[in-house]
Amino acid sequence: MKNLIPYFLLFFTACQSYTPWRSEWRNKNGVEVFYAAVSAKASPQAIESGSLAMRRSTCVNATNLLSTSPRLTSILLEQESIQLNEIETKDLARLISSHKIKPKQDSCQSEDIGYIFVSHAWETCQCLYTIEYPGGRNQFRQDLTQVK
Repeated sequence: MKNLIPYFLLFFTACQSYTPWRSEWRNKNGVEVFYAAVSAKASPQAIESGSLAMRRSTCVNATNLLSTSPRLTSILLEQESIQLNEIETKDLARLISSHKIKPKQDSCQSEDIGYIFVSHAWETCQCLYTIEYPGGRNQFRQDLTQVK
């Protein structure tokens, strides 16, 4: 029975369910920080290759490309449930880029639920990025009213 415990633990961790992350404002060390959840897909070549490392790296690289200012602006707007017209969105994007905000990748996870022998892990993934908006959520809301 003792010999089965490692196999049971391996099976249990392989069959755990995926829980998606949410984009949200959180306090981190007394500072309000925005956590943006960005999902992406591995490259077709990586998926065809069957290489787990290649799927993971191309999927994470795709989230890096999607974590650019326009995408993050839309994630921030979705969080505040605010609709802006095209001109207002461009003005806000310029304002955000003037803050020179650099999103930092916090962590990544595979969105696929797989089993030990049949795994599609890292064909799609989700990464969490931290955005330290100067002045936090209150300043972001003020910036929204400035462009509206």
